Amino acid sequence: MFDGVPVVEACKRLEAAGADVVGLNCQRGPKTLMPIVRRVREAVSCHVAALPVPYRTTEAEPTFQSLTDRGCNCIPGGRPFPTALDPFTCNRYECAEFARECLALDVRYIGLCCGAAPHHIRAVAEAVGRTVPGSRYSPDMSKHAFFGTDATIPDRYKDRSAEI
Repeated sequence: MFDGVPVVEACKRLEAAGADVVGLNCQRGPKTLMPIVRRVREAVSCHVAALPVPYRTTEAEPTFQSLTDRGCNCIPGGRPFPTALDPFTCNRYECAEFARECLALDVRYIGLCCGAAPHHIRAVAEAVGRTVPGSRYSPDMSKHAFFGTDATIPDRYKDRSAEI
């Protein structure tokens, strides 16, 4: 925290002061937020919220503001944040995995923050067992022309080693 209070301690203080929900949002991606979410969940008995940014942050670069892109030297200012984060975006499956991990910890306020797209939010909802209006757009890979298993897909399409 900017005031020097460790995050877990801040959440404990908030709960002691009467907060019904404590938690974290923004800055960190799913992989770098989850360890903190675990520690908060262990430290408090109230509800916990977890809303990471959908970016692949790392231990070395734990926030999306700290990400660097060694593969690109044309970014103005040299930092991907805030306008060149595209190559760091999590996929829907990473977001769903985060949501399932939260649910297993009894973290019930689950979402995403800056940079989330509809397919990310839908994946989070479906991962925790919800069917939302947008679920009708979820991929049905059984219908995929080359990778699907549906009986209506011609065998010649399924043989990906053949010339098409």
